[in-house]
Amino acid sequence: MGSPTSSFEDITLETAEMRRSQVPGIPHAVPQLPSLELEAELNLAIAQAEEDKKREEERDFAVAKQLDEQLNAADTRVPGDFPDAAESSRTSARSGGGFFSSSGERQIDKLKEKNALYKRKCEEMEKLAFQWQQRARENHSQANRYYSEARFLQMEVASGQKHVHHLDTELKAAKHELNAVKQQLSDAVNLSEVRGKELKGAQVFLTKADTLSVSDVVQKVTALNEEIFQMAAFLGEVLVYEVLEEGADRAAVRQHAVSKGYKQAEKFLGEILANALAQESAHEPKEPSNPLLVQIVMQIALTQWCASLGSRWTSYQKPDKEGEGGEGKQGEQKEAGGSSSVRRQAEYDTMLRDLYDSIRDHEEQAVAGRWRSLARTHLPFSANGWDHTLMVGIVSIMSVAGWATRAEGDMEQIEKRLASIFKPLLELRKATGEDVTSADLDIAIVEPRAQFDPRFMEDEYADGRASSRSSNAAPESVVSTSGLGLKKLSVKKLKEGGVQRHIEMLALPKVVLERTVKEALEPPPPAKKKKKAAGGEGGGPGILSTMMGF
Repeated sequence: MGSPTSSFEDITLETAEMRRSQVPGIPHAVPQLPSLELEAELNLAIAQAEEDKKREEERDFAVAKQLDEQLNAADTRVPGDFPDAAESSRTSARSGGGFFSSSGERQIDKLKEKNALYKRKCEEMEKLAFQWQQRARENHSQANRYYSEARFLQMEVASGQKHVHHLDTELKAAKHELNAVKQQLSDAVNLSEVRGKELKGAQVFLTKADTLSVSDVVQKVTALNEEIFQMAAFLGEVLVYEVLEEGADRAAVRQHAVSKGYKQAEKFLGEILANALAQESAHEPKEPSNPLLVQIVMQIALTQWCASLGSRWTSYQKPDKEGEGGEGKQGEQKEAGGSSSVRRQAEYDTMLRDLYDSIRDHEEQAVAGRWRSLARTHLPFSANGWDHTLMVGIVSIMSVAGWATRAEGDMEQIEKRLASIFKPLLELRKATGEDVTSADLDIAIVEPRAQFDPRFMEDEYADGRASSRSSNAAPESVVSTSGLGLKKLSVKKLKEGGVQRHIEMLALPKVVLERTVKEALEPPPPAKKKKKAAGGEGGGPGILSTMMGF
């Protein structure tokens, strides 16, 4: 049996080795064990065992030291060079063993008991250590798994960050591309608006659709003629021959009146009819009034005025503030200024008309028609001053013909009723100049002294007289137009160059013939006086007959 010291040291070394190998290979950062109570109990047991071990070590060390001192003392008393020294030493040892045999054995027994206790505790601790080692291994395995998962997640995070960086780069590129696309879209929208406006402008020229039909325009011509006829009939009722004061020199009075209004009357009536009225007014009237003559003359005047303004491209006149008839020096100056303005307007109108004729000769009807429509739409045209201008013309005709109103308030009524002509005239001008572009429509009138041709004109005051004329009779001359017509103009381009113009009458203009004016100026005598007239009694040929060669 070994010494108690060596046995104790072996136990201590074994315990230390067991404690060192208690949890091998556990990383520093081991996750917390699931059972906190077991861990606390183990820690308490280990601490208690360490304290007991320290106390036992100290006591055993003291006993061992004492025994060692005693043994060393015994060795010094027996020299080792004597033959019986060894024997003496053994004898002394045996005799010395009796010294502490009883107490040493008891201590050894106690140590053995303690050793057995420690062994049991160590076994228990080994079991606990094994359990904790198993748990540590499980935790280590779980930690490794967590570590692997963490590494995998870290790799995924790195890959995700790399992907996010890639997506961020793509997003920046997409934003840059989006901004470029937005700019392109904005440019495209702006370009589309410009192209849309250009296309809209082109469609204005290329469209062939008419706002009104030809039949609608013909109806507007008829409506204007009806208003002219009604106005002329009203004037025939309110105008009578002027009555001079007793003793007045009729020739002098009439000469002054004719010289004052003749130029204006000639513009409305033409030279033939204006001269006829001027010469007729020099004679004393046979009747107080001549409604038929007044109606014919005024219908011609209104028709000519409407035809002139309805066909113009631009015609606005500032109203003169002079008195009716243009009396006074100031009135003459304004009249001269107005004439200058009218001349300028006529020059502008002629220039535009010639320009359109050139466009129509070289371009298609769709382009020429749209150009005309746009030009007529935007050229200045105003009805301001129409009532004044027309009243000046009516008063001038009255002055030349020697007519006056029945009552003082009739002139105001005449001026008010003139407005009934303006609206249908403006509508007709718009219809022919702006609303119809597929064809060129224009107001049709017949020039004075033209030969009457029923294919192109209509005798408004025929009343069946055409049947009484011989088919071999010479055609009658036209005095003037009393009702507007409508004509369609077309241009055909020739292969050899140049153009050929063609006119188609859509509504025949109405005219007044020489015989109608003659009958109105010189009414036929009563039936009982026909024989005298046939026998050569009575006056010679009338004034109009003399002027026109009747």
